[in-house]
Formats: sequence, C-alpha cells, structure tokens
Amino acid sequence: MANELVSLFDGAESEILIVSAYLIPTPNLEGAIERALDRGVRVRILTNSIGSNNHLTAHSAYRNHINTLLEHGAEMHEVRTDARDRERYMLTPVQRKMLALHAKALIIDDDKVFIGSANLDPRSLRINTEMGFLVLSDQFNKELRAALEGDFSAANAWRLELQEDGKVFWVSND
Repeated sequence: MANELVSLFDGAESEILIVSAYLIPTPNLEGAIERALDRGVRVRILTNSIGSNNHLTAHSAYRNHINTLLEHGAEMHEVRTDARDRERYMLTPVQRKMLALHAKALIIDDDKVFIGSANLDPRSLRINTEMGFLVLSDQFNKELRAALEGDFSAANAWRLELQEDGKVFWVSND
C-alpha cells in the first residue's frame, strides 16, 4: 500500500489533503510529500494533537516529522480536544468528553479520494492488515472536502507554525 500512496502523491498536481489519526510518515512517504511541495502542490495535514492522541508513543514519533514537514511548506493542523464543533461527532453530554481523530482519508487534486483503515504510519503500512479504496470521483472528492473543511478551522484544530528560531507554535482562534 505504501508504494501506491507514494505514486498518488507523486502524481498530485494541485493539492493533497491528509487526514490520519496517527501520522508517522515513512521515509518514502515523507519524500513524496516533500517532492509534491517542491512542485507547488498544496499539502494540508490533519492529525491528532498530544491531547487528543490515545497513543503517546505514536505522537512522540510524529513529533520527529513536524519541523521537516513545516520547513518544506506543509500546512499542519492538530485536532483540538476542546473543538467548537465537537458535538458534531459526539453524543451528549459533550462537556465531559475529549475529542480524538480516528478518520483516515487522502484527497488528491479534485478527483481522487483514498479512504480506508490505514493510518500513515509504518505499523499500518507494513504490519497490520489494512485496506483502502481509491475512488476516482469529482463529486465524492468535492463532498468529502466540504465535510472536512470545518475540521481544519482554527476553532476545531490547532494550526502549527514554524517560528524563525525553529520552534513550533500552535495557533488557534482564541
């Protein structure tokens, strides 16, 4: 599956939207993301924040990739546990619950969607028995993109910025 995803990223022309609960890109995937960014492809990523992640070891491994992805121009977002729209995803009472991302989807350009059970991490791509579907559909792409847009908003996700001193800063709408 990893080789197919690398091919999708290498073929992207305008945008790659990545939604993955656990994001630990393999060297090949990270290279494909970097090549896409170098070609001028917009790359937006949504994953769990440290507060919304139920596997701190996975989050710790992800942290090793943040600076590299930001330096190359990826737009990074992390789910806020206090997201404004969390009632969209949870049954009441919402106040006592923490929001966490579990979705796994890739939106490529205006016509491709890869959706399935695999996170973008080595365990999912090499060890686990995972599956995914590549759907070629302008309409499905458009509808999924619209459904996810609010998840990237500052009210629902932190936007990561790389400061001049190399430190990462988390930005919200507060």
